[in-house]
Amino acid sequence: MKRRLAALALTACLLAAAAPGAAAAPYRGYTYDQQGKEQAAPVLYAPRSEAGGEQLTGLAMAEPSDLCFFEGELYILDGGNSRLIVADQALSGAREQLFYSEGGQPMQLQQPLGLYVCERGIYVSDAGALKVYRFSAQGKLLQTFTQPDSPLYDRTIPFRVTRLLADSAGNLYALVEGQYSGAVLFSAAGEFLGFYGPNEVEMTLDMLLDQSWKQILSEEQQNAMSRFIPVAYTSFDIDGENFIYTCSQSALSESTRVRRLNPSGKGLWDGRGLLFGDDIPQEQWVPGLANTTQMVDLDISDTGYLNVLDAAKGRVFQYDGNGVLLGVFGGKGQQLGVFQDPAAIESQGAAIYVLDRKNATVTRFVRTAYGTALQNAVELYNQGEYEKAQPYWEQVLAMDGASRLACLGMGKALYAQGQTDSALRYLKASQDKTQYSQVFESERLAFIRGHFTWLFAGAALAGAAVWFLSRRRWFGLGRRLEPAARHLRVMLHPGEGVRELRETGRLSPWFAAAVVGCWLALEVIGWFGTGFVFNQKDPEEFNLLFPLVGTVLAYGLWVLVNWAVSTLSDGKGTARELFCASAYALLPYLAGKVIVLLLSHLLTQQEGAFLVWIEAAALGWSALLLLSVLMTLHQYSLGKVCGSIALTIGGIAVVLFLLFMAVVLFEHVSNLFMIVYNELTLRR
Repeated sequence: MKRRLAALALTACLLAAAAPGAAAAPYRGYTYDQQGKEQAAPVLYAPRSEAGGEQLTGLAMAEPSDLCFFEGELYILDGGNSRLIVADQALSGAREQLFYSEGGQPMQLQQPLGLYVCERGIYVSDAGALKVYRFSAQGKLLQTFTQPDSPLYDRTIPFRVTRLLADSAGNLYALVEGQYSGAVLFSAAGEFLGFYGPNEVEMTLDMLLDQSWKQILSEEQQNAMSRFIPVAYTSFDIDGENFIYTCSQSALSESTRVRRLNPSGKGLWDGRGLLFGDDIPQEQWVPGLANTTQMVDLDISDTGYLNVLDAAKGRVFQYDGNGVLLGVFGGKGQQLGVFQDPAAIESQGAAIYVLDRKNATVTRFVRTAYGTALQNAVELYNQGEYEKAQPYWEQVLAMDGASRLACLGMGKALYAQGQTDSALRYLKASQDKTQYSQVFESERLAFIRGHFTWLFAGAALAGAAVWFLSRRRWFGLGRRLEPAARHLRVMLHPGEGVRELRETGRLSPWFAAAVVGCWLALEVIGWFGTGFVFNQKDPEEFNLLFPLVGTVLAYGLWVLVNWAVSTLSDGKGTARELFCASAYALLPYLAGKVIVLLLSHLLTQQEGAFLVWIEAAALGWSALLLLSVLMTLHQYSLGKVCGSIALTIGGIAVVLFLLFMAVVLFEHVSNLFMIVYNELTLRR
């Protein structure tokens, strides 16, 4: 597969250069890999044109706030001029649409914010007048929606509607500023029906602490405490099947920034762990810059692509119908293709339109060659046409050899053609462990069926070999293996085994050091040698310091602190004996790790429970061995051993805390010396 990817990558520059407008884009494209790391990618969309009110109608726009497409025309809500600009798809021409009352008199809207156009007419929200109007296609007022007169609606919240839409039945959904109960829902006749699809309260540590306090406080004290409310929606859109997509600008979790709601208001993507927007760890935040994504608007295209607008960085995130990120484009600035204050987004066909409120312009983006190939492949893939999608995936890989989506698509296509080995290599490159596991399971079954006789014969020979080796006098192997057997006997008879080794002086520090060395080696091997399906660690993040601390340092601290505790509590074991004997307790755990390491290459994702059981059994065995070894070594009762272990764990925590404080103190002292040194040298 590497050769094939390399061959495809040779043509990447030619195809990328052929992408329309890609070279002129003043921004970079990127996606995220399986570990959540940013990954460079070709640009999905490139800016093609930009237009303001002067170019379209001769009058500059003032405070434009929303966009909407209907029947191939782009409606722009020019709030400051109380009008609509109806432009063509190329932004080369437009007409002006004013608003009129029922009597035909011109209407001057106070603060129009939201716009939605459909067969029933033109819906416009006037936040200044606290009303929503429905106009005819010619701009004549047909219907007015006002604040609901219902006990369900909090009348202290002004009816300032920021976004609105209507479904196929004519029901109106309105997002009210400061309303946290979801969208306000009206029937086609204007009757208040309640609230639709509220966000759930995001659970945080502060909330858990407050709830704990409220259990013991009086009702008056509880009322005085802060209340936790759901995050309000910022914008929404509706598709042809009446599924509503929402975005929340102030959502705390990346997975709740965007939701997909069915007609009854239930979140279909909730709990799936989908990530929307940028995922920047807090330790990487840069002071003074926008570090979190602020979703202000979204659009669901006719072909099922979800485009989400980020006001913080001026970027557009495009997802497929399953919430999988396809790419990111756009940015902040003053060039064509970037924005100063992005406010609304719409799409039509292969073009995307973004409204810049501060510049009072609309920018049109068109798909690049990469975007076209990727979307063609995704559409066929989601329809189950894996083989038909293969040529498009190959085009994508030629322009982006690291595309996880393309590797996944190629893997599915090759598996459909019966090329299982190649499919597994592509699926592994895609980092999709679920799909890899499914294909591996079928390949494993085919291998077992085709080689059952040889596998059975090999298992029989292995069993016979174990039986012969277990005969202590067979060719004198019993005498040769006696030293190793003496140490391994401790695993089955820990009390007698440790007592015998102690009395005969055969507790070996070299054996203990070898066990700890094997522990360290297994931890290192686990980073790289665990089966793909079960390996949760990133080899690129490997640092030898972590396995060293988790094995050698941990073992040394255990021996040191337990020896100190046992010395103060009349323990009979010496530090040397404790160092040697504690290693025996590690043997079952290490044996379990070896078994898990080997089985991780043979089992599927659904069979992962077996590995958990093996690890749990090995840990339990090691814990029992440790208790027995310490009871024999220190001549303690069971209760006293448990107390000794608890004190040891506490002592280790104290030592680690002191080490941490020493490091912090050293850092402060070194900084102080550096400041003094710099002052002295600079003054010269």
